[in-house]
Amino acid sequence: MIDELVKAPERVRELMRASFDVEDVLDVSVEMEELAAAYMAQKVVPAAFADDAQHVAVCSVARLDYLVSWNFKHLANVRRESGFNAVNLLQGYPPVRIVAPTFLIHGHEEKDL
Repeated sequence: MIDELVKAPERVRELMRASFDVEDVLDVSVEMEELAAAYMAQKVVPAAFADDAQHVAVCSVARLDYLVSWNFKHLANVRRESGFNAVNLLQGYPPVRIVAPTFLIHGHEEKDL
């Protein structure tokens, strides 16, 4: 994530600094790298997008309920989520939901029908 932020526009970096403490950023462990490699071995994402597999592995090993992403091509879509969670099941990790930020803002609101 830090590597990706370096390439992001300044306004995105400012938003990150204002929203999150550096202490809250998770370090990548060997266990996370191994899970990311398992995703890649099963071709859940193309080889050029190993960083996306690593994002999911960090969330899975840390047992976070959600990974929030605007990346609909390689992360926040049903097909990819199913692939990541199939590997998680085989490796003994819980499923992770991969959602767009709007899901967390609006996804749980009940509307009158």
